Amino acid sequence: MNNQYFFNDELLERRVDAFYGYGNYQGNYWFVGMEEAGEDFNGINSRINIWSNRGEKELDDVAEYHIDMGLGDIFQLGAAIQPTWNKLIRIVLNAKGKKNIALEDISKYQINELGRKDKETCLLELLPLPSQSLKHWIYNQHSSLCFLSNKDTYKKYCLEKRINHISQRVKEHQPKAVVFYGIGFEYFWRRITEKITDVKFSQTSEDFLICRNSKTVFVIAKHPIAFGLKNEYFHNIGRAIAANLA
Repeated sequence: MNNQYFFNDELLERRVDAFYGYGNYQGNYWFVGMEEAGEDFNGINSRINIWSNRGEKELDDVAEYHIDMGLGDIFQLGAAIQPTWNKLIRIVLNAKGKKNIALEDISKYQINELGRKDKETCLLELLPLPSQSLKHWIYNQHSSLCFLSNKDTYKKYCLEKRINHISQRVKEHQPKAVVFYGIGFEYFWRRITEKITDVKFSQTSEDFLICRNSKTVFVIAKHPIAFGLKNEYFHNIGRAIAANLA
């Protein structure tokens, strides 16, 4: 155990139990990923403390939160487009019927719309703690919480609760579309969907899965930064959502 740096375990436990992501449950377009990208101990500790200072919300405003973290540049005119958000925005714009999408359109949506508390999207994470990679794990070095002793124990502690919670939120709010990204987590995406609807997914020729009930289109897609994917893959997802909603 690192003797110099420790998380506030009470706060860390509340984060695990309460934090689900960014945006607006009233929004039409929801995206669900596996976990938020993280930094080293200092970066993650700052991120979690800022979450606490902002009121320990289930959903926060992505821009306000990142501005408080000192990362507000990505919400300024001329900012670089965040790679994952780039592809998610392309899905939304195509689902809304936007043609000839330009980088300016993506940038404007990133700055003003994506993951905002009063706008049309919701960005959820199945797992609540940031991590540098799916295999990376620092929490056992900086916390005495037993369920953080390794990543498998952490998953067993919180996955079932979070699967149930996300599925319940979808049933409550009935968004137009829910896109799960990361094919490697298809099992979990199906678990969430099965609690909402008994409709079965169909495989598309573009290599994503899709189904719908009377209110919502569900998609299981490759991760936005998966190697070799073109923008057209995400445009096709948006068009498929629009076609299913028509």
